[in-house]
Amino acid sequence: MSSPLDHIIHLTSPGKLQETVCVFQEHGFEVLSGGKHADGLTENALIVLEDGVYIELIQFVQPLEQYQEGSPEWEARRNHWWASMKENGWIDYSLGDLTGPEDAPIGTTINERAKETGVNLEYDKGLEGGRIKPDGDILRWLVTFPAKQHLRGSVPFFCKDLTPRSRRVPWDKAGTAPTNKARIAAVTLKTTPENFMRYRSELSTVLGISAEPSEDGRPGTAFWKLSSPASAGSIELYLQSAENTEETDWINSVAGIGLWEVAVRRTGSNNAQQFPSNIAQLKWD
Repeated sequence: MSSPLDHIIHLTSPGKLQETVCVFQEHGFEVLSGGKHADGLTENALIVLEDGVYIELIQFVQPLEQYQEGSPEWEARRNHWWASMKENGWIDYSLGDLTGPEDAPIGTTINERAKETGVNLEYDKGLEGGRIKPDGDILRWLVTFPAKQHLRGSVPFFCKDLTPRSRRVPWDKAGTAPTNKARIAAVTLKTTPENFMRYRSELSTVLGISAEPSEDGRPGTAFWKLSSPASAGSIELYLQSAENTEETDWINSVAGIGLWEVAVRRTGSNNAQQFPSNIAQLKWD
């Protein structure tokens, strides 16, 4: 079984985070204030779901042009791992890093697996990060990203908590959960037909499990069963080739592959209005 899905990231334009928060609230989600990250470049809000996965709504605090060109802050903002991502949509997703003190780092394990299978894939060493919550609580974690030659969001990054996860995500298996009666059903990546097999191999290498073919045998579709913090095998990660002009145009706008859609399963009220596509591709399952 692969590492559990930890969170999914949605990027909005600088200064527009609260507007995005309001849209999600209008569609029945409880949204928690997250705070500012340790680098001072981004801030977020969280939608914690009952399966323990959360949606991270994030924005850059300032656009690049607000920093003095050549300054350390300008360099940090320009070279941020999400600086080039398309705004107002899903951009990335993270799996939980559950390695213990006696285990090899997750990036080392993936790199060795890639070398054994001949897949052109590499992960960098883990980077320590953190966030200051509105109540002043300081959170710390270690994130392991794919190397820079890989398009962000084509394969997941990993998050290992250095402070208890319950402080980062107000959820636990005992039932401490927010009011969002919903779970992640599926996450869908879209790419071009020409790159489908490449990304299928990369994802299988990262996850350490083989892809399953689509149930209807349709070419250009594969999926993997992911766990959530609450249960095993409860989420499907899809990789699909573009099927129409709209999808092809979108794939070209994100440089060849991206996180196209998130499917959410409501376990409470069935009153689910269509989500505005200019904010995110969110489907009620």
